[in-house]
Amino acid sequence: MAQQIQDLVASIQKEGIDKANAEAAKIIADAKEQAAKIVADGKKEADKLVTDAQRDIELRDQSAKAGLKQAARDVQLSLRNALEKQLNGLLETKIAKAYSSDNLVKLIKEILLQDIVDPSKTELQLSQKDFDALGKTLVKELGDAVRNGLEIKPVKSVSVGFRLSDKDGSGYYDFSDEDVAKLMLPFLSPAIAEIIGE
Repeated sequence: MAQQIQDLVASIQKEGIDKANAEAAKIIADAKEQAAKIVADGKKEADKLVTDAQRDIELRDQSAKAGLKQAARDVQLSLRNALEKQLNGLLETKIAKAYSSDNLVKLIKEILLQDIVDPSKTELQLSQKDFDALGKTLVKELGDAVRNGLEIKPVKSVSVGFRLSDKDGSGYYDFSDEDVAKLMLPFLSPAIAEIIGE
């Protein structure tokens, strides 16, 4: 009977050890499973953080590039406007200089010789300064046109250059420095565009 008790104790002990080993194995398996899940979740979170960071970097890069493009465009527009302003001023100055007394008389005479206006229906409008300085010379040089009805008048609206206007006010040709410069400026735009690199 002692043997039976000893076998029974050994059997109970073995069952306990087997049960403890099984429980330990289950605990280890559960721990490994939880550890694997934690590692997988951590990897997922790390991948998401990396993806979000890359997206943020790309957005910042795109924003920075867009900002640089806008700044470059603003600089180009500022440069173009400054160049146009300078060229327009230069043109007006050069045209005003070209309209010195001798040149102005020659230009008016040349235009009237082209028969683009009917002298009997036209008035030549000048600044008061040019009228005072050139009136007699113009009457002499434009004798036929004056005899045919061309009137020569000073007007406040012309400061440099001249205007050939219909006497009834229906139309005019403006040869002022400002209008001639405006007419010439578009022809300079390709040169300006080339300077600014467009």
